[in-house]
Amino acid sequence: MTLEQRAKKVRDELFSRYDQINALWLQAEEQITQFHIPEPVQFTYSSYLIDERNPNSEVCECLGVFRVKGKWRICYGSFLPNQEGGPDEWTPITEAAAQIRVEAASHLPGLKKAVVESAEKFVPRVDKAIQALAVALKQPDNLAELLSERAKLNGQAQ
Repeated sequence: MTLEQRAKKVRDELFSRYDQINALWLQAEEQITQFHIPEPVQFTYSSYLIDERNPNSEVCECLGVFRVKGKWRICYGSFLPNQEGGPDEWTPITEAAAQIRVEAASHLPGLKKAVVESAEKFVPRVDKAIQALAVALKQPDNLAELLSERAKLNGQAQ
């Protein structure tokens, strides 16, 4: 088999597998969105040194769930640990390099866990918001009185 024939064969094999892995990532997105995602979530699954002689050269790799064009998507990002808040840029996992899609696959369970934990932590925040709104709505409201006075001034008293 010539080098060109071998290259075509492996290319065909890989492209077929890329279609399969993308279909599975899309299925994972559908599954994760069933959990209910109240806010973006990120899960750091790997860190490594770019330069082993420099401890400040660490890079972290993450999976996250973010809104992209109005839809929750599983995304990939990388960042330096001293960079607050994680990656600045997120790429939908199905658009990431093949190497990333393959390496990240085994970390899907960690992302699922992070999504559920995030939703659990969100519940008390929602409870506080409900309480704050309920209190604000129970406060005396002089709006009806003000409208009545305005109506009287305009000669439209009821």
